[in-house]
This record gives sequence, C-alpha cells and structure tokens, in this order.
Amino acid sequence: MRDDILSVIFAAIDEVNEQSAGGFQIQKDLETPLLARGSGLDSLAFVNLIVAIEGQLETRMGLSVVLVDEDSMSLQEAPFRTVGSLASYVEAVVARQSAATQTAD
Repeated sequence: MRDDILSVIFAAIDEVNEQSAGGFQIQKDLETPLLARGSGLDSLAFVNLIVAIEGQLETRMGLSVVLVDEDSMSLQEAPFRTVGSLASYVEAVVARQSAATQTAD
C-alpha cells in the first residue's frame, strides 16, 4: 500500500511542478519539507498539491477522500510537515476509508 500511496503523491508532485514551471519545484523525496519554515512551498502550491493527491486517489484507486479538514489540522503530529509525513497520513486516511467501505458493504 505504501508504494501505491507514494506513486500517487509523486504523480501529484509532478502535476504541481508542471503548473509552476520556472517557479519553486517540490522534490520527490520523503524528507522534502512542505509546511515547514523555509520550505519554499507557498499556500497556493500546497492547496494544489492536496487537490492533485485527492484527484490521483480518485483516478488510480477509486477513492474519494478529503485530506485537509478540521481533524487533520488539529493532529498533534502535523501530517503536512514533509512528503514522508504526508505519505503516512494519506496511507492512514486510505486505510480508514477502505475499512469503512468494507464495513458498509
């Protein structure tokens, strides 16, 4: 599952990087800072990244998820610090969604 999630995130990073040609480029590395001081990622690029990830999850996995909500913003361990922490968070959201879908069936 982790490899699938990373593939989704890296595809979303590619989308965002294409949109900001000549501007800040997000590195496809687990240690790349996202919402951290000095990361270089502005709020619009962050929103575009989240939307791209949600779109990739829909396209590739058939999952409709919301990654940024009140719950995610109140987590003690911020899920949006790095690409790696984002991947862990997305993996947890997808696992919860999958479990809920299986329970509903």
